[in-house]
Amino acid sequence: MNHPGANNLGLALGSGAARGLAHIGVLKVLESEGIVINCVAGTSIGAIFGAMHASGLPASQIAEVACNVDWKRLVRLIDPILPTSGLIDGKKVVRFMEELLPVRTFEELSIPLAVVTADIETGEMVVIKQGGLIQALRAAIAFPGIFTPVCLQSRFLMDGGLCNPVPIDVARQLGATQVIGVSTLVEVDKKSQELSFPFEDAVKKNKPLPGLMSPKGVEMLLKELWSKNGNPGRNVNNIEERRPPNIFRICAQSVAIMENEISSLRLRQDPGDLLLRPELSGFTLLEFHRAEEIIAAGEKAARQNLPRLKALRLQD
Repeated sequence: MNHPGANNLGLALGSGAARGLAHIGVLKVLESEGIVINCVAGTSIGAIFGAMHASGLPASQIAEVACNVDWKRLVRLIDPILPTSGLIDGKKVVRFMEELLPVRTFEELSIPLAVVTADIETGEMVVIKQGGLIQALRAAIAFPGIFTPVCLQSRFLMDGGLCNPVPIDVARQLGATQVIGVSTLVEVDKKSQELSFPFEDAVKKNKPLPGLMSPKGVEMLLKELWSKNGNPGRNVNNIEERRPPNIFRICAQSVAIMENEISSLRLRQDPGDLLLRPELSGFTLLEFHRAEEIIAAGEKAARQNLPRLKALRLQD
């Protein structure tokens, strides 16, 4: 592996689930414009696409894979287990990643890569830069409450978005002197609200979802979360017509809210030399089947910032 020296251009690819497909669009523009990336730091899905880029796969091939995968069928690759530390073991996902990547170790990559994970017990950020690549990526996408954590050197590692959603500082630690950050988290204009509970009990009892731990049950929940309108009866004026979101939606939205806050704080400290934020407000976290549209959003954001991207290349 080549190690970065002085004057290197780094790329920090953040978390965002399906929205992270926008990273591919950014990679396509960088490649078409001849902007060479010397090192990559990735969190969550950003680690996956960062690894694909660092392994030498062209952006067009990465885009082709993303657009041709039958993501809804991929849901059937889940391997549910008894809920001790997560609902899905992830062994089948590992096999899927092995098919995607032409290499198995960090040392085989064309450029340095750092995979960001979080120690679920201590809250520490754990950066993996050497050894087995597939298990590192498996840890990077271990979404809390859904995937089980990965044990590495007595640590239980999970999705790095819990502590560093857009790892600009990690790219600098790899030796980058200029860093392009890509955030696919949707910014939310949050205003404080005040509510008061009525005296009467207006909450309806909901029927439990049957067979949760069966493959069919987990598949049903994932399909509901996949849908943009996964919470039917969304009438804010009539609480009796609403039902609470399922456990997957709660986990996903909880982490998304937390990642937005953490990302905002970190980006204030170091926004990178150029931060790209594709417009992704129209996409939900699991709309992988809209890969072509999401990739296009990433490409659009990069092209809109092309003069600044080229300026970074000149400084490199």
